[in-house]
Amino acid sequence: MSVVRCSVYLVVLSFLWTFIGGDAAVCVFNTSCILPCSFKPGADVVIHWIHVNGKEITVHSYYHGGDQLAYQDQRFKARTSLFQDQISKGDATLQLSRVELQDQGRYKCYTSTIAGNHESFININVEAPISEVHIQQDENSITCSSEGIYPEPKLTWSTSPPSTNTFKKPTTVQQTDQQLYTISSSLIRVHGVTDLTYSCTVSAGTNQKTTLLKESKSFLQSLWNCPQNEFRHQIFTGLFHLCLCYCVLSFQLLSAVKAVKQRSPVLTRKT
Repeated sequence: MSVVRCSVYLVVLSFLWTFIGGDAAVCVFNTSCILPCSFKPGADVVIHWIHVNGKEITVHSYYHGGDQLAYQDQRFKARTSLFQDQISKGDATLQLSRVELQDQGRYKCYTSTIAGNHESFININVEAPISEVHIQQDENSITCSSEGIYPEPKLTWSTSPPSTNTFKKPTTVQQTDQQLYTISSSLIRVHGVTDLTYSCTVSAGTNQKTTLLKESKSFLQSLWNCPQNEFRHQIFTGLFHLCLCYCVLSFQLLSAVKAVKQRSPVLTRKT
């Protein structure tokens, strides 16, 4: 009885592997993507690419020595091609152009020759990579944002040196008509906290991008944020240097005037 059960389990596992197995690839939104497929070369080649997404949709067909697109789904029209010079070598690779988010899913490559037929599968994920992360600073907050992303992105903040004196507003994620995502988040700056480097990282799928913002304090901010004793010390030091410069310049000016008078001839009036 246990042998029979074991055999049944093996059959079920084999079926599941056939159903969900296959390679995986990541295609970039609005670019071209290559879906590999190979077979044993032979005569009377037949190739069918099928999008298995609940129901089977014809993506591309080839037989009788050429492309046969009468039954091609309209969504794939003028976006698919085979490498014609490679078919006789057993290469049924499909090129899919102007990739859309709806293109992701499971694809079946069916090939047939006089030697027999073969099926292989490939799973496609579509990503719209993060092109740029924007970060800007106003009087009271720092905002980070990015757009045109898929799948749904995440945004994280950090500071160097680490600081607990910032307050994060809720992150906003919106989806466009093209199903692409826009993400935005803001930090509320606390008065008196300066000299921080803010780091904003946006991640989605297999890619991520980070942008830095260095916040530096002005001289007046430095004085304002100093402890009272240090503030007085800086004011005293500044006034001392100012007075010293004034004295040196005054001495040099008086010395120059005296030297000019000594070199000038004395005019005597005749009577």
